[in-house]
Amino acid sequence: MSHAATLDRLEARIAALQDIEAIEALKSRYWRALDRKRPDDVQDCLAPDASIDFEGLPRYESREAFMQMARQAATAPGTFGMHHGQNPRITLTGENTAEGEWDIFYHGIDTQAGTLTQMAGAYHDTYRRENNRWWIATMQMRIKSLHVQRAAKTLIFGEAK
Repeated sequence: MSHAATLDRLEARIAALQDIEAIEALKSRYWRALDRKRPDDVQDCLAPDASIDFEGLPRYESREAFMQMARQAATAPGTFGMHHGQNPRITLTGENTAEGEWDIFYHGIDTQAGTLTQMAGAYHDTYRRENNRWWIATMQMRIKSLHVQRAAKTLIFGEAK
């Protein structure tokens, strides 16, 4: 193999690793924005024509439809959540497309309802690069386990920042 061909292969491998890293950062930014109740940041992760299908919720056929629900959730008093995404498996499917699978553990507190929620699930996403940045194009989440319990007492030490 020629020196030029070796360099081309290395450049392609580095570019692929950078794309995977950018997609992982995008998904992390999405979950962090949900947990911090920053709907504008959530919106900035989703393609305008994003399709979102979460088990237990209606299917959303656009970013705006999903954002109506996300904005309501962000303003709900006494609700706190933490998404723990893990085990990413990102596959580049084209120059500007990718798929991803993630395991998720969610812990939620609702002081108004007096409930604690623990949920484990699996995401299957597609991603699209446009204007030199990655967007979440589709998200599908399926629940693997769900546990909701009444809280005896909930102490809140501060709002999520």
